[in-house]
Amino acid sequence: MVVEYANHLTSQGHDAVILTNIVDTIFDVRTRIEKISGSTTKTGTIINALFKKRDYDVIVADIIMMNFFLSFRNRKKLLCFAQDYDESYYKGFFMKMLIRAVYFYCLRILKIPVIAVSDELGELLRKRFNADVSVVRNGIDTDVFYPDRDEKYRSLKSNSKVILVFARSDYRKGFDIAIQVLSNFRNDIDNGNISVWAIGEDIDVPFKIRKFGFVPPDELRRILSCSDVLLYPSRHEGLPLFVLEAMACGCPVVTTKAVKFVKNHTDALQSKVEDVKSLVDLVATLINNENIGSKIMQEAFETVKRFNIKHSMNMFENDLSTKTEKN
Repeated sequence: MVVEYANHLTSQGHDAVILTNIVDTIFDVRTRIEKISGSTTKTGTIINALFKKRDYDVIVADIIMMNFFLSFRNRKKLLCFAQDYDESYYKGFFMKMLIRAVYFYCLRILKIPVIAVSDELGELLRKRFNADVSVVRNGIDTDVFYPDRDEKYRSLKSNSKVILVFARSDYRKGFDIAIQVLSNFRNDIDNGNISVWAIGEDIDVPFKIRKFGFVPPDELRRILSCSDVLLYPSRHEGLPLFVLEAMACGCPVVTTKAVKFVKNHTDALQSKVEDVKSLVDLVATLINNENIGSKIMQEAFETVKRFNIKHSMNMFENDLSTKTEKN
């Protein structure tokens, strides 16, 4: 969403800049990119954030630790773009408490304003930190994401059913849970009845898997459209674009209660967080019963209509202007 919003702001005549330490992306960037001087590492980026005063009207940072580092020289210009609650990235107690303390300092003490991507996330930040929060829900472009059963990917799946997963190493996304779930289908995977496809990071798994890496939107649309199930066992979410994109492409979703905008047995199938047995049963339900998948898919198309990217971009621009004027 950062790139989408930056592109929109540029198209509306604003001088938007993306600051990064590595200029390498699959996204269509139509705004100015500046490489952080002398930095190709996280450490270099942190040092730069701590000590360099930036000559911008507003600085949008989407990680709470980066808001903290930037606050030493740029506090009055900061806006926190909360795409999730960053404490959920970590499993260990110490890191969770550290991140919570940073939230407390940035949002309650410094009173850095926040734009959150979902009502639930906004409410969490208000209750826990008395944060100044407005909500701009994530949206997707249905001119980009729609059913597109490309012959290339149809031939790759052959006669198998495809379970698609999002491979991410951070604790929040629950890829370790996905591995446990998929291990229950090991026989079907080995004999070719089920194929596992993965988008994202190159992570080792104990069964056969086809890894596509990070792909541009047009290719992602075709992969989603040819998948029979998206398995998305997240532990915590803001408002996941990948789930919306799957729904728009006609791929039935199995996820957890961490995804708040779907309704169980209506537009998706949901389990409790970390409930491996339930996730196995739900995936099996979709693999073995196409009628259930078809019904869910039709309801999912209706859900997607509520999350329009153009509406999100206009709201983000308006909220950004409002919060900038306050500062």
